[in-house]
Amino acid sequence: MNAFAFLVQNLRFLGFGLACTLASNFGQTFFISLFGAYIRDDFGLSHGEFGSLYGGATFISAGIILWAGRQIDRVDLRAFAAVVLVGLALSCALMAVAYSPWIVAISFVGLRLFGQGLLRHTAVISMARYFDTARGRAMSVVGLGFPFAEATFPWLLVLILSPLTWREAWGGFALYIIALHLPLALWLLKGHGVRHAKLEERLKAEDQADTSLSQRQLVGDWRFQMIVPAALMGPFIMTGLFFHQVAIATSKGWDLSLLAASFPAFAGASVLSSLLTGSLVDKHGPGQVLPLFVLPLTLSLLVVALLDQPWSAPLYLGLGGLTVGASSMLISAAWAETYGVRHLGAIRSLTSSLAVISTALAPMLVGWLLDAGLQISSIALGAACLTFTTGLLAMAPARALREKKQNPAHKQNL
Repeated sequence: MNAFAFLVQNLRFLGFGLACTLASNFGQTFFISLFGAYIRDDFGLSHGEFGSLYGGATFISAGIILWAGRQIDRVDLRAFAAVVLVGLALSCALMAVAYSPWIVAISFVGLRLFGQGLLRHTAVISMARYFDTARGRAMSVVGLGFPFAEATFPWLLVLILSPLTWREAWGGFALYIIALHLPLALWLLKGHGVRHAKLEERLKAEDQADTSLSQRQLVGDWRFQMIVPAALMGPFIMTGLFFHQVAIATSKGWDLSLLAASFPAFAGASVLSSLLTGSLVDKHGPGQVLPLFVLPLTLSLLVVALLDQPWSAPLYLGLGGLTVGASSMLISAAWAETYGVRHLGAIRSLTSSLAVISTALAPMLVGWLLDAGLQISSIALGAACLTFTTGLLAMAPARALREKKQNPAHKQNL
């Protein structure tokens, strides 16, 4: 069966993955930030206090996901998804009734853990684990839920907040998840028991033993060590640049409206890159693409370092979008091909936690460098060198993946 026919045959399961990515956006920074002014006004928080609450909650969620993310390897997917969606709904409800900043902080932990963390984790792991013939394209399709939400949620929220208060809106989100999204997700998983049984048969045939994989073993493996820097680089660099976009605009003599108008280039490039990379991974394997996917980000940083013309703004964002769009799907496919699919939950829970920590540190690091007197051009040039180096590091594990694809009998173990 070819990849397209396999996708069509599994449309319902693809729909489940898409449902997870869409609901995960209730815990994404871009969505929560839309309520920032309301929350600060109600509780008398400064920008710094609000940011500290959110940053602290994000770090706590990163620690919890190290354990929680592993459970998807052990728990039935239907039960796991139900628990995560209920947790997200309760977090929304808690925000609706919050009476102190500390309750808001607890809600933030839940939104970041269940939404941004575990629902995205569920979507990626389920597609990578159960799609073998069309793994890359399945993850690319499911990943479209993120740009779709980024394009639609803000203006939908404007409509919602017209008749409702911000607290009533969060209460409505909780009711929506419990009454509609949860039943939909479980319906889309109908027949999953048969799918999982087929997976177990395939894993036995491929001799993927049902043994545990400790995170200590994973961190000590050279392939993990050489892929992770490239995996983290896109979110890390782009978060740092986005957070300090005012400093970038000032140094370049750009109006902020120019950067705002250039962001569709980032979203469009991200979608295009995700779909294209998915097809390339299915056809040639992740080993062919892995050393190359950081090159657009390297070029993006060189644009920031060397060019000041107005047209360079959409160019820098578009090139960055190419790497970010390819990153999540490509890296997850690389983990599946390197370690097999049985332990994907354990692997991605660790990498997700590292990604959250790195993106929390990026704005601080860039801020410190700016305070130390470095220019944006110098910071971007250094980041370009660092990014290119991570691509060089990924060449060795990429070569191992290509050899494994050419000779399936060739096995590599921890």
